[in-house]
Amino acid sequence: MTDRTPRERARIELLASIWPRLRPAIARAEPLGADWFAMSTAFEHTVGDAVVAHAGVLEIPMVIDGVATPVAGIHAVCTAAAHRGHGLARGVIEAALAHAESFAPTIVLHANDPAIYGRFGFRPIEQWVWWRDVDDRRRTAPMRRLSADRPEDVAMVYAAFADRLPVAESLGIGEAAPLFVLDEVLGCDGFARLWALDDLGIIVAADLEDRLLQIYDVVGRAWPSLDELLARAPGRVDRVEVFFAPERWPDAAWRVRPGEPVDTLMVRGPFTRAPIGMPPLARC
Repeated sequence: MTDRTPRERARIELLASIWPRLRPAIARAEPLGADWFAMSTAFEHTVGDAVVAHAGVLEIPMVIDGVATPVAGIHAVCTAAAHRGHGLARGVIEAALAHAESFAPTIVLHANDPAIYGRFGFRPIEQWVWWRDVDDRRRTAPMRRLSADRPEDVAMVYAAFADRLPVAESLGIGEAAPLFVLDEVLGCDGFARLWALDDLGIIVAADLEDRLLQIYDVVGRAWPSLDELLARAPGRVDRVEVFFAPERWPDAAWRVRPGEPVDTLMVRGPFTRAPIGMPPLARC
């Protein structure tokens, strides 16, 4: 891991005290091209040499209702336990919002306590999951699981993001490879959910368990048909769930259910009115 300044080390100490998994994930993701400190602009309150309150801002390129839109993501908002109740979080959030508004008309965050962020003009957005049963009979060569330990696989992930096709015109993510990699490392300590369709240059983020295929994202310049993707799944599939609007797989057989995220997607500024799911590897 790159040598860090005393201020950056103090920031990690605060973040790790709130989210213990974050310290090893930051170290694991950096050599994969996902440098937390390069991606996130920090707004902090310090006491002596200690960082005691923090809010970060990410730049996330999105497509909203067919228009490429710069979006700001507020993340890692926290206050050290001994310094809570003194308005420090408000101060760093307001500073983060002022920065976010300088480059993005839309600001998003994921909140454990939505009421806090309602005071700053955020509104909750319901997310959905689309699903359907499938008759999985045709099998072809399966997708290849990627490894974060293979440089060529890491390079393929980044290459797939160049001029990628957004998963949906209502809401899609642009060229945000470092955020994708960081979220995968945070979730799996590697590339456990990433698969390659090598001949198409496509990356699929998905889980397959008990014949349920959950598709979180599809990254590439081309778009596979659903039948092709199912035929190349790494095992038998009886049901598929898609965590983004399946606009590129139009089919009357899709059914929809409310998503079950661990926290609430909140938005300030213009946003689509269409039913959406935020791809999990584009979380901020």
